Amino acid sequence: MERPHLKLPPWAKSLSARLLVLTVGFVMLAEIFVFAPSVARYRVDWLKAHLDSGYLAALALEATPDQMIPDDLEKELLSNAGIEAVILRRDDRKLLLQRDDMPAKVDHDVDLTTFSILMALYEGLSTLTQPHDRMLRVVGMPSMAPDFEIEILVHEHGLAEDMRNFGWRVMGLSLVISFFTAGLVYFALNRLLVRPMRTLTSDMIRFRENPQDQGSVIVPDDRDDEIGIARHELANMQNDLQAMLNQRRRLAALGTAATKISHDLRNALATSMLMTEKLAQSEDQEVRAVVPRLLSSMERAVYISEQTLSFAREAPPTLDIARFTLIELIEEVRDQVLLQNGGESLLAPESLDTAKETCKAKIHIELPPELMIEADYDQLFRAFSNLIRNPLDAGATEVTIKLAPANDQNKEDAFAEILIMDNGPGLPEKAIKNLFVPFAATGRKGGTGLGLAIARELILAHEGDLRLSATGPDGATFCVQLRAIV
Repeated sequence: MERPHLKLPPWAKSLSARLLVLTVGFVMLAEIFVFAPSVARYRVDWLKAHLDSGYLAALALEATPDQMIPDDLEKELLSNAGIEAVILRRDDRKLLLQRDDMPAKVDHDVDLTTFSILMALYEGLSTLTQPHDRMLRVVGMPSMAPDFEIEILVHEHGLAEDMRNFGWRVMGLSLVISFFTAGLVYFALNRLLVRPMRTLTSDMIRFRENPQDQGSVIVPDDRDDEIGIARHELANMQNDLQAMLNQRRRLAALGTAATKISHDLRNALATSMLMTEKLAQSEDQEVRAVVPRLLSSMERAVYISEQTLSFAREAPPTLDIARFTLIELIEEVRDQVLLQNGGESLLAPESLDTAKETCKAKIHIELPPELMIEADYDQLFRAFSNLIRNPLDAGATEVTIKLAPANDQNKEDAFAEILIMDNGPGLPEKAIKNLFVPFAATGRKGGTGLGLAIARELILAHEGDLRLSATGPDGATFCVQLRAIV
């Protein structure tokens, strides 16, 4: 199913817009934590300023000879100070100034001699949210005379109005700072991150539309930060992907070609093998001596053709899961491999004189009979056939199949590790580098390089693993990891 081609989002839904909104939001959130203490502090300063004004009004009263002033002057002094009454206590004396003859009813007491941040925040919020005007009695010490205690009566609505005006000024300044900071952060991050990411995204979309076009590969820049590393790694990944696509295209062409010639090739080889078998009845001894080598060459040609065709057109294997013991599978593989190689011997085809000599090839099975697995019998048979036949074809005379030692086993009890060890010449360095790459890794002349690739693909389909454990002049060891029944 073809997936729709994605496009870069509009600016309103882009990463840039989200970045701008988030930056403004975060700065405003930070300003909220600054706003509340600022307003609370403004309230305290406002009350202290009115204490100082009340103290100055009381000093005017104290400066008179009889500590008496006209009522009009008293009201004017208190009006200018913005308070309703003031009481100044000095030693054993108490001076009182008030606007009205009847003292005002006090609704709330405020003691500025004890200061607490939490109390200041609470009182500030209470003043801002108070729906009615309250008469406050404020007790404190004026800044000009810290040794004297003074009380004033003041209406709260004036304080609340000034606090709201101050709050709006702080809010406006916060907005200006927020947008200014957000703008700086936005343009900086947009240049450093967002624009390179949009460019990277555009390059990825262009590559997806035509992955085989060399011009769609990302060109890395000189940046050495995370964005630069991402561009370099993505360019490498695109190059590797193009190489893989080219290889797949060649494999597909090979599969198509192999499909076309497979039928004719098999017919030709079948006819040749029939004619060769008739040559075995010839009275000429030299002709009869050539027949085994000729038949072996034809069988090898058929095998290579079938392996190539099978791999080129094969889809991921469909597993027919069954429960069986591993030893019965390996024993059947052993019998078939030995039968295909003439019993327990392999012919050495180097010369006619050595054709009659035998290289004793033995397959040792050292598996516990109770080891059960759930797998596709035929697929695992094919995988183990390749793993056991490969070392024999490469010159090994002994192959041993056994479980890995207990200390080397996988820590998960559900898996068993089977070692396939041989005494052959080991794998060449070129084969090790491309061990499971089709058509690339082959340890013997005339090999297709498909045996190990097919075996690993089949084992991976069973959620297992195949790896090379050791190799050297004394032989090679492969490790097969399969899920076992415990």
